[in-house]
Amino acid sequence: MRLGKVLLGLAMILNVSVPQVASSQMKSPPGGTTPGGAIFDRLHDSTTRPMPQVPSPTVPTPEATWVPDRSVQVPGIDSPVSVPGHWERRLSDHEVYTPPLVGRTPNGDIINFPAGARPPVNERQAP
Repeated sequence: MRLGKVLLGLAMILNVSVPQVASSQMKSPPGGTTPGGAIFDRLHDSTTRPMPQVPSPTVPTPEATWVPDRSVQVPGIDSPVSVPGHWERRLSDHEVYTPPLVGRTPNGDIINFPAGARPPVNERQAP
């Protein structure tokens, strides 16, 4: 009976002291961020580092540009001329090839615009 009390007392002491010893081994040293210390810090640092930036791809300039229907003022004509939509082929940064176009005035007159090299649509006044 006395042996049972001793074993019970020993079990109680071990039950209280062993978890404190085990948890003291898990505590990180001062300055550490996790209970495992440096291993977990290195794992965290390697998985959360920023990804290297990739330069954005350069977009090639299109060979042809669609110019929608529009009305333009033509020298020598009092009213705006309606020009149909058409494709313009790029020759250089400041020059495009325009196909032959047929414009129409509000009173029904037809104006022919010959094909040729011209400035891009955003840099010119006439078709």
